[in-house]
Amino acid sequence: MKIDSKGLTYFYIFCLLICNVVLRAQDLESYNALYVKTYLETSQKDFPKAIQIADSLYSISRTPLLQIRSLMLTASLYQQRAETIKSIEYALKAEKIVNDTDEVNWKARIYGFLATQYRIARLLTPAKEYIVKASAIVEQIKRPQIANTVRGLINQEMAHNEMANKRYTQAIAYIQQSEQYFESTAENRGFFKMENEQLLGLNYYLLEDYDKSIEHYQNALRVGIDAPENYVTALIHNGLANIYLNRENLLKAEKHLDSAQRLADKSYYLQLKKEVNETAYRYYATTNKIDKVLFIKKLQDSIVSEIYKKSAEFVDNSYTNLGLEIKDQQRRSKSKIAFLIMGLLVVFPITLYFILPQFRQKQKLISKNVVDKKVEKQQFPLPDNPEEESNKDQPSGMENETSPTVVISDQIVNKIMNRLEEFEGKHLYVKRDISLSYLAIYCDTNAKYLSFVINSQKKKDFYNYINELRINYIAKRLINDPYYRRLKIAALTNEAGFSSQSKFAQNFRKVTGMSPSEFIKSIPEEPEE
Repeated sequence: MKIDSKGLTYFYIFCLLICNVVLRAQDLESYNALYVKTYLETSQKDFPKAIQIADSLYSISRTPLLQIRSLMLTASLYQQRAETIKSIEYALKAEKIVNDTDEVNWKARIYGFLATQYRIARLLTPAKEYIVKASAIVEQIKRPQIANTVRGLINQEMAHNEMANKRYTQAIAYIQQSEQYFESTAENRGFFKMENEQLLGLNYYLLEDYDKSIEHYQNALRVGIDAPENYVTALIHNGLANIYLNRENLLKAEKHLDSAQRLADKSYYLQLKKEVNETAYRYYATTNKIDKVLFIKKLQDSIVSEIYKKSAEFVDNSYTNLGLEIKDQQRRSKSKIAFLIMGLLVVFPITLYFILPQFRQKQKLISKNVVDKKVEKQQFPLPDNPEEESNKDQPSGMENETSPTVVISDQIVNKIMNRLEEFEGKHLYVKRDISLSYLAIYCDTNAKYLSFVINSQKKKDFYNYINELRINYIAKRLINDPYYRRLKIAALTNEAGFSSQSKFAQNFRKVTGMSPSEFIKSIPEEPEE
């Protein structure tokens, strides 16, 4: 929904009036109601309006506590849009304010939120640091209800960490512990319960215990029956759709998928859209609705690109800032070292001259030997390889990896291999703008380690790894689906992720030994019934 500039001005003034009434009356109950409504309801229907409300709340907040809450509302809203940089930016502003207060409960909440954001951005070191800070400070919270709310949120975050590592049984234990803490709280009790039941449903689904999964998903729907529909509602219906797809109950799968899509289409939450599209792709592929499969695939490519683009921007931004900090530290260190060296240059020769006169003669002999050895062993740097070819049609950002031997643990290799298996299973290699940096972020590693694993485990470089996957993908489609055999070469080229027909044909022949047209002719015709 778009709001014109004049309407936005009136709306902004309206927000200020509403918020002023709330704050002048010191009616925190009304503030809380507006806060929750903005986060759960308004943000799903009209994201710009939700941001305006959050900004308005901050602009007229008269206490640090209300400023913190308003900033965290904005941070949470940007989290839904996968705007990781902005989300962390607002949370860090809130952290700066809260560190000058005695609001230990909000310190813990902000630390927990930052832990989540850094985990989502796959920056695990700061994520762990913030979860440790949150766990430590929660012990200082005097009010049991608030302390238990924060403990519940921390356990939820720990559950997400376990899920990221596919330890679903441990994740369930953390969710159950989280629920015990939430039992003794009053604030947002219903939403926390709904969220935990949805998480339990998801974990039991991933453990293939579908009966328990359905039970928890239905519990979540019952708990949230009086609340406005939100992204958690969509995740519940999406989970149920996946279960019924696995059980081949297409009628129930369609019913829940329709509900999930309806909510996801209205939402600005990119991760939600991504998950619902994955389910829709499965459903349409199962029901042989090829047109819808292609439509969902195109839509999903756009969403996934946007999510990983934002993640990459955040990682690049983080490392840029880190690099500036390191350079600044190096500059200061160099100044100190230079000052120290100047002092030594003054004191040391005097010491040698007056206290150790015999050392001067020995030093001459030592210097001569050093010079002679340098002449004997002098090595010159090899020139860079001048034969680096630029190839527009190979995956973008692709390096021809010829780096020196890299030593990494088996645990890291296995983790990267598992992520590559997931990457292959989701057919993400057909994205036209796939790059080494994109795949490194997806695999939660760096480009150097990823290149090493692809070279050592897949026995090929990144370029050939991606293009071989693309050709095998199309070859299987051609063999198994007559629809693909009717497509023109240009359409097959686009479907496989290549930017030109010539490059597609070249790689097709390299992998299969035939041209695309020869390959299609070699496939036996299916007998007509």
